[in-house]
Amino acid sequence: MKKFPFLLLAFGLLLFSCKDEKPIEQIGGTPELAPPSDLKPDEDGISTKVQVVDSLTGEVTMATKPVASLSSAIGANPIIKEDPNKPVPVAPKPQTAQQERIVRVLCSNYWVVQGLRRIKDDDAARANPGAWFKFKPDGSYDYGYMQNKVGTGAWSIDGKEGTLLCDAPLIGDDREWKLQIAKSEDVMVWTGTARYQTSSITAKLINLLFIPKNRKEIGIDW
Repeated sequence: MKKFPFLLLAFGLLLFSCKDEKPIEQIGGTPELAPPSDLKPDEDGISTKVQVVDSLTGEVTMATKPVASLSSAIGANPIIKEDPNKPVPVAPKPQTAQQERIVRVLCSNYWVVQGLRRIKDDDAARANPGAWFKFKPDGSYDYGYMQNKVGTGAWSIDGKEGTLLCDAPLIGDDREWKLQIAKSEDVMVWTGTARYQTSSITAKLINLLFIPKNRKEIGIDW
């Protein structure tokens, strides 16, 4: 697998180095949320239909795009709709040293979202810090927000593409992420992909020994 460019990682980290210009007054509760300005949620409130143009052929097709950045269960009005196709964990079998590193880093402690940006969705930066993921060697993962667990899914990696696939237990929560791992291995930057139409989402995650109870525990004072 090709090594991730350091400058790309540095850019991703720089993206989250500045605080929002407007401070968030609400610290303890869940902020009020609005859907991204470019999305009109379907009746279930979980997803929306968007037009996708093939860059090679110019063909226009319709695709499904999630309304929530990370999970429909995270927010002021959580939507929990179980996927009838249950995730089936499969223990990863890394084939290269780089793949072994990715698996080792992912399975280390808790990965907690410290910052998130989504194009045309200002509320995403307020709602998602505190979301966390716990990846396990058997191919399963737990995820949630602060002290609330959302569910257990299955994860896998594509070592050649450097991507992480999360098969979630809730409809609308499946995600694929392009990974950038800091040399220190205690920070990652995730960028969404075209697979689930989430390429407008970038998140910075930090490695913690525990699930955070509040924003201060993840280094945020707003």
